[in-house]
Amino acid sequence: MTVDITHLWQRLQPGLFIFLEKLFWAAVIMVAALILYRLLSGFIHRIFQVTKRDPQREKTLETLLGSALRYLIYAVAVMMALDRFVDITPILAGAGVVGLAIGFGAQSLVKDIITGFFIIFEDQFHVGDLVEINGQVTGTVEELGLRITTVREWSGKKFYIANSEIKTIRNYNRDELRAIVTATFPFEEDPRRIRAVLEQACREVEQEYYEAFIPGPGGQGLAEAPHIYGVSDIDKSDKGGQFTITARTWPGSLWEVERALREKIWQACKDNGIRLAYPTRVYVGNQPGEGDDGVGSFMGAGGR
Repeated sequence: MTVDITHLWQRLQPGLFIFLEKLFWAAVIMVAALILYRLLSGFIHRIFQVTKRDPQREKTLETLLGSALRYLIYAVAVMMALDRFVDITPILAGAGVVGLAIGFGAQSLVKDIITGFFIIFEDQFHVGDLVEINGQVTGTVEELGLRITTVREWSGKKFYIANSEIKTIRNYNRDELRAIVTATFPFEEDPRRIRAVLEQACREVEQEYYEAFIPGPGGQGLAEAPHIYGVSDIDKSDKGGQFTITARTWPGSLWEVERALREKIWQACKDNGIRLAYPTRVYVGNQPGEGDDGVGSFMGAGGR
C-alpha cells in the first residue's frame, strides 16, 4: 500500500506543482490589482480635494470614476488570472461577438450614460434643485443618475426622464433670479397715476419681504429692489398699456415675491380707483325698426 501511495504521489507531484504555481501567480495578479485600485482611488480622491468645487458634485464624480476604475481593473485582472489556467482567446472572441450584439441593442443605454456623465461633470443641476426640463416638466430633482433623472412636480407627480432625452434645462437654483411681473391697464387710465400706485406697491413689498431680495455690494441696501421697469407694451395688446415690475431675488423666494407683487398691485389699484384691463364684450343692439332680424352684434373692447 505504501508503495502505491508513493507511486501515486510521484505521478501527481509535477502536475500539482504546476497548478500551485499557476494559483500563486493568479493570487499575485489579484493582489496587484487590488493595490493598483487603492493607489489610483487615493490619487483620484486627492485630485478632487485640490479642486475645491461643490462637495456634492465632487462626491458624485469621485464615486463614478471610482466605480469605472474598479470594474476596469478587476475585469483585466480576472482575465489575466484566468489566462494562467486556460486559453482565453476563444472566450475573448465569443465575448466580442456577444458584446457587439449587446452594443447594437443598447445604444440608447450608452447614450443615457454618456449624457448623464456630462450632466454631472458640467454641473448642470444637483439633487434638490428646482428645474424645468424641455419646457414640459418643472419640479425638484430627487435623483440624478447616469441613466435617468427623476423630477417631482409641486403637485406630487414624479417623472422619470432618460438622460439622453434631456435637451434643455432651466435651473432655478443658481445664485439669483429676477422676479418679473406685468400689469395691463386700459388706455383711458393716466400713466402718471398708475406709476405712482405701482411705486407704492413696490415699496410695500420691499419692506415686507426685504430678506427675499439680493443685497447690494457690501451689504448696503438691495442690488435691485422692486421697481418699475417701464411700459413694455402699448401696441401688441388690444386691452391697454402694460407696465413691467422687476426685482432680483434669492432662488427660493422668486415665486413668493412675484405673488406678493401681484397681490399688492391689485389691492393698490382697487384702493386708488384704477382699473386693471381685462377682455370684455360690448353688445350693440338694433333700435326698433332697424335691421331685419332685430339681432344685435358683439364688439370686442379691452377694459371698457
